[in-house]
Amino acid sequence: MKGCLIFLAIVIAGAIFCVWIPFILLPDNGIAMALPVISVPGEKLCEDCFGTGITITNTIIGTLLADMVVLLFAFGATRHLKEVPGRLQGLFEVLTDALYGLAKSTAGPNARKIFPLMATIFIFVLAANWLELIPGVDSVGIMHCAEEGFSGYPADGAFLKVTEPLDAGEKATEADYEACHAKEEGVEHEEVEPEAGVGEADVNDNLHVVTPFVRAAATDLNLTLGLALIAVLAVQFFGIRTLGISYFTKFINTPALENAGKRPMGLMDFVVGFLEIISELSRILSFGFRLFGNIFAGQVLLFVIPFLAGALLPMFVYGFELFVGVIQAFVFGMLLLVFASMAMQGHGHDDSHETHE
Repeated sequence: MKGCLIFLAIVIAGAIFCVWIPFILLPDNGIAMALPVISVPGEKLCEDCFGTGITITNTIIGTLLADMVVLLFAFGATRHLKEVPGRLQGLFEVLTDALYGLAKSTAGPNARKIFPLMATIFIFVLAANWLELIPGVDSVGIMHCAEEGFSGYPADGAFLKVTEPLDAGEKATEADYEACHAKEEGVEHEEVEPEAGVGEADVNDNLHVVTPFVRAAATDLNLTLGLALIAVLAVQFFGIRTLGISYFTKFINTPALENAGKRPMGLMDFVVGFLEIISELSRILSFGFRLFGNIFAGQVLLFVIPFLAGALLPMFVYGFELFVGVIQAFVFGMLLLVFASMAMQGHGHDDSHETHE
């Protein structure tokens, strides 16, 4: 009997959250789920801001917010250190102790040199990834006319008016955008020349989209490639700082050329050095595209699942993205740790010496 009641409660909850709310209640009130604009580049919020020539995108705002979270977390936890730590200090100590233990087990005596950068990038990427799970991110922003090729919805005050479930909107044409822009500027009677084959009656001057104020920073390829470049340059710095000029024999293996007469196969080591150069450069793409691909795909999933399935199933997607955010931050920091540790070790180029009796 208890099992039947639980099953009945699940069915009722599913009917309410997955059927009645998204397909009846919200459409009847003109606030059904709209499909947000999916754009790979960060969307511009301000061009030539305050006459400075600087363009601000919503991913830049997301990056600054992630920076603030990292700084507030670090300063808030370490400002007043206590022997009996509070919750914030305790969380900071547990996190940094776990990361340092991981660094020490991987890099050994070199862990102290790599740990600060590795831990900072981990916490920053984690904050940037989890930012997309905050309500309002990617959904609250500036409403404006839909540009050509983008799907828009009619505007009703400060909201998009969506009266049908699973409504993907209407794709705007250049004539639609010009008519909408003219209407916003208060020149409603100005004639806008429609596209070839499109009558004036087909022009829609009320197609709008929303550009969110904040978008998860890691969904912008500029950020992930920038972090990747920092990580790869840091690896080279650690290698040169530890091994000096001999670090470059990893790429241009001059000892192999010196011993070519005694060890002809050593020429292969010289050729492999050039492959190492390609390998180092490919790490930039590996770092950048792995993080970008996973977080951007998660963002699209968070868009599409509520649009298709209503209000209940997205809870599981949120849980999954919570896990993915941690894993991607861990992978990025771990790869930096491993590559830097390898760069700080010798390359095993042993010179052959003659034995004199």
